[in-house]
Amino acid sequence: MRRSRDKWAVLSLQYYCYPDEVGGAWKYTYEVNKRLVERGHEVFLIACKPSADLPDYELIDGIHHYRIGVEASKSFAGLRREAARLLTVLLERGPLDLVHVHNPLVEFALLSDPRVWRIPKFYHFHSLWYEEEKINLLSAEGAGKSGSLAFRAKLWARLNAIRLIEWACFYSARRVLFLSRYSERKFRKFARLKRSGLLVIPGGVDTAVFHPSAGGPEEAKRKLGLPDDRPILLTVRRLAARMGLENLVEAVAMIARRSPRLNFLLIVVGHGILEEKLKSLIADRGMRDRVRMIGRLPTETLSLYYQAADVFVLPTEFIEGFGLATAEALASGLPALGTPVGGTVEILQGLDAGLLFRDASPEAIADRIEAFLKDPAPVLALRRKCRETAVARYDWEQVVDRIEREFFNALA
Repeated sequence: MRRSRDKWAVLSLQYYCYPDEVGGAWKYTYEVNKRLVERGHEVFLIACKPSADLPDYELIDGIHHYRIGVEASKSFAGLRREAARLLTVLLERGPLDLVHVHNPLVEFALLSDPRVWRIPKFYHFHSLWYEEEKINLLSAEGAGKSGSLAFRAKLWARLNAIRLIEWACFYSARRVLFLSRYSERKFRKFARLKRSGLLVIPGGVDTAVFHPSAGGPEEAKRKLGLPDDRPILLTVRRLAARMGLENLVEAVAMIARRSPRLNFLLIVVGHGILEEKLKSLIADRGMRDRVRMIGRLPTETLSLYYQAADVFVLPTEFIEGFGLATAEALASGLPALGTPVGGTVEILQGLDAGLLFRDASPEAIADRIEAFLKDPAPVLALRRKCRETAVARYDWEQVVDRIEREFFNALA
């Protein structure tokens, strides 16, 4: 490992990471790591395998990607054992200069190891694991039995364990970095820490990859074989609880009932545990001709969909630390409509407050989308401003400049 005053050996910790899986925090981790490598740093990522067929080690865009096996990652003991083994492998190569944490569980698996105690740690706060787990348990495992004593006891025990894990990680960090002021407020309320070293650095977007089509949306629609006789609504989401996708489908159904002559197509990009549930909901509401689910896409194809769409929709119901997909849409010159949840407010309010739904309900989403469909001109007029805002505020190079500067200041 190289080690000098301004070139570091970085240990990056995440549960899953892009390109193994697609999701905001996972993509963020990859994008930052890739650019740190481009700047001459060495990055060693420890993450878990989402599927058993992935290799234990892979060099991806210069990132040393070490993977913990599926079976080992199912238990904390297995996770801890494998994380310690990989730490040994890395330390045999040379010293580590800093630990960049993106996931509390993987960090906690290493915190009991004295070999990491003196290595400076930087915690990237993507969201509260406590909150996400509570939503996931109540919406899935707890469905139909959330009132039972056994379920409440299990929920209490699991959430308090998570609370302690997150606190331990927060206390161990030299700096805590946030993607939005919303996330910082969440952290302060949850952790109740009066400390320095808290900094907001927004998420980013590759403005060279995500950009408007030279031939306009019509050219992108032709390339994708999309209809050009009706507006295209686009959402890019992990199909999971809190994302508000059920509300979006309900909103589309409301619009179809209220204004059957409004012709439009909603395209849903992404995959996840809600896929079958969403397909059933779309069928039940008679929306198969208006809603198209197309799964996970490679980046170059995703970029075309942003270029082809007329408006982007972010229907988040709970917790939005930033919203990388919103930044990708804006960089593509695609105006975005979003719920007033989390970091979305900070992104869209500066563009035009009218881009925000009044709340996260299906009714509010339907009302604003219907207004857009009836009079799209005011929103479409924002295309250039969307692109300019993304380039000025969210380009990955300037985002990583700030992260790198924080590393340097803390290590100097």
